Amino acid sequence: MYVSFNDYETASYFHQRCLDISIQFEYIEGEAQALRGLGICEEKVLNKHPAKNHLEAALEKAERLDNPDVARMISKDLVRVYQMIANEFLEQKDFTNSLLYFERCLEVAKSAQDRDIEAECYQQIGMIYEEQGELDRAIEQRKTFL
Repeated sequence: MYVSFNDYETASYFHQRCLDISIQFEYIEGEAQALRGLGICEEKVLNKHPAKNHLEAALEKAERLDNPDVARMISKDLVRVYQMIANEFLEQKDFTNSLLYFERCLEVAKSAQDRDIEAECYQQIGMIYEEQGELDRAIEQRKTFL
């Protein structure tokens, strides 16, 4: 409800309360969902690294549950944040860190079975290799993209 009003501070408060209660009662799915909510709130206010941390923790919890639907949903959120971070590094011409985050993004996109994002990651990785003069690796990535 608070997210729809763009009140991320209040939304974060309630997600944190849900997390605390879920931890107290050892309710792993509740922990995963609360961490996801916290991650989305951080993402909405452009706190990319705290968002990444919450979503990575949420995905870890979801994978422990062996619930592919919850894990896939969280993975899509995490992919979006990884892309934001990778693109920020790319804008700064920090190819090493940009490549690192696009590779993380690719790994999570594969596990979420999101072929569109996988292709986009291969394209971006190929572009980074091209910028760095590693043409053979760039071509390899672009072929995979295609």
